[in-house]
Amino acid sequence: MAVAQNSDRILCLGLVTLAMAAFGWSFIGGGGINAASTDQPMRLPRILLGLWALLGVGCALRPARSDDTSDGRAQHLGRTTALIGMLFLVAVSLPTLGYLVPVTGGVAVLLWLLEERRPLPFAVSLAVLGPGLWALFHHGLGLRLPLMMSGGVF
Repeated sequence: MAVAQNSDRILCLGLVTLAMAAFGWSFIGGGGINAASTDQPMRLPRILLGLWALLGVGCALRPARSDDTSDGRAQHLGRTTALIGMLFLVAVSLPTLGYLVPVTGGVAVLLWLLEERRPLPFAVSLAVLGPGLWALFHHGLGLRLPLMMSGGVF
């Protein structure tokens, strides 16, 4: 089994180092104001930084893709570019459209890019990762997220 390229590992471990530095700075710097949480302003950023670090470690340890030809790399670059564009659109549209529409649409695009075409897993993923995560953070963890729908429906 082939292993990830050294440059990939260096990039991933660099991202982990950056996440851990930001995580440490969040304790030293005092945190400031974060609209995502009223009781502990740095709770959500620390959760996200921890997830970022775990994903970076997983990225560094993953095996290389078997389609490491120039066509495979071009397809991978196209998917990565589409994912970055989708994440940007989701982030920009959250204040206007609320949480449900951009995130659920973004999850649908993500699943499509990951080539998930089976109807049941697709639908379950949309339900869990769309409104399910909002309910977990909003009701379960008590973290303020953007409104479920703009206009104060939820």
